Amino acid sequence: MTIPQPTSKQFQHHHRLQESTDAVEMSRWRLALIRGIIWSLYGIIYAPLFTGLSELLKAFGFNSITYIIAATVTGTTTAVLYGARELSLISSGIGAVVGVILLILFGEQSAFIPTLVIAASVATAAGLTIHFPTRCSTHVGAKAMSGLIAGALGGSLLILLDLLQTTPVSLFIALAVLVSLNGLLYVLSLRGWVALLQRWCHANYPCYLIETGIMALLATVAAGSVWMVSAPLMDSDSSLWQAASLAMHTQLPQAMLGGLVGGGLAGMALELFRLSWVSDL
Repeated sequence: MTIPQPTSKQFQHHHRLQESTDAVEMSRWRLALIRGIIWSLYGIIYAPLFTGLSELLKAFGFNSITYIIAATVTGTTTAVLYGARELSLISSGIGAVVGVILLILFGEQSAFIPTLVIAASVATAAGLTIHFPTRCSTHVGAKAMSGLIAGALGGSLLILLDLLQTTPVSLFIALAVLVSLNGLLYVLSLRGWVALLQRWCHANYPCYLIETGIMALLATVAAGSVWMVSAPLMDSDSSLWQAASLAMHTQLPQAMLGGLVGGGLAGMALELFRLSWVSDL
């Protein structure tokens, strides 16, 4: 019994299918690389914010819950930076401008807490007076809640790892874990938070109050970041703020490397597992 040989048309059809499969696979890996680069950039933003907050909290004696507070605030901030770009750009701009103006006008006499209060006040006034084109269209509250819960869970995980080990978790590992976990939880939980807040929160609270609170938070973070970056350049007496700023600068390289690696891995995993970009929310 003779085995039928494939015809030239069958062979060409099989060859085209193979080429199409290879092209799809290459396109998938290319998209995974692009998404990994995008998330790694957010990891680089996440790292100095988390490091600066951690050092400030440690300086004030929040040793046991430092990770939870720092990861929660940073997770909330970066989630809004990623998901609500218009509002985050305005808020960050307000905070940065206020921080720079105070440094120019008062120099070394520009204290940390007054800088944060003034930036938050200006952002609050802007949030209450500026009328955005579409209220709550970017689901700012849901994105903030998603980042907040993801950050709190990530901080709790780091505390657990610290308890299980004899030596403290390195900052590189801490940032890699936090950034990757934040990215995954943000994408997985955002649609649920949007649905929940649409049913409950927006019906009870005006949208502009939610946006105003988030604007105040982002402006405070931006103004504080300006102060933390410039503090080592000031010839002032040693204080908790100054010591925290100097400690942050010494740890930035490994922190940013951890954020870069964690963000890149999270972004590639999200694409390879075909999880949504949630850009439609």
